[in-house]
Amino acid sequence: MTSHVDPDPSAKAYNKALRLLGVRNRSCKEIKDRLLAASFADDLADQVVERLCQSGLLDDHRFARERARAMGKSKGWGPRKLRWDLSRYGLASDQIDQAIEQAYGSQSCVSIMRKLVKKRFGERALTGDDLKLRSKAYRYLLGRGFEPDQVHEVLQT
Repeated sequence: MTSHVDPDPSAKAYNKALRLLGVRNRSCKEIKDRLLAASFADDLADQVVERLCQSGLLDDHRFARERARAMGKSKGWGPRKLRWDLSRYGLASDQIDQAIEQAYGSQSCVSIMRKLVKKRFGERALTGDDLKLRSKAYRYLLGRGFEPDQVHEVLQT
């Protein structure tokens, strides 16, 4: 009769982390939190995160850039909302700033906001005298995470 031997906890934790990374890119904090939630010891979670960072499989800078680009372009999120979102993943403020800067590239927030308003409300929201429509567009852009002064500038022209 053969007995079943559980694999090394370190190997189990590493494999779990690899499975998580196989789904999508993640931050160091996110991997550690998920390992802790799976009842792995704190020091073991730290070791796995360190090993993944050293091998290049886990990189907070890359995660921040990819997330900011994806949310900024596909969801139309502004800098404030991106900053809030990225901070939830335990990223340093300089990483967040760089990621937001790279996400927008040469495209200004003003041009992005204009596109969002045109798509959602039509050209009238930018050029017409309909205050109710402009008010809706204003709230919409604020909810997307754009700065109030920039939103005001876009809707005044």
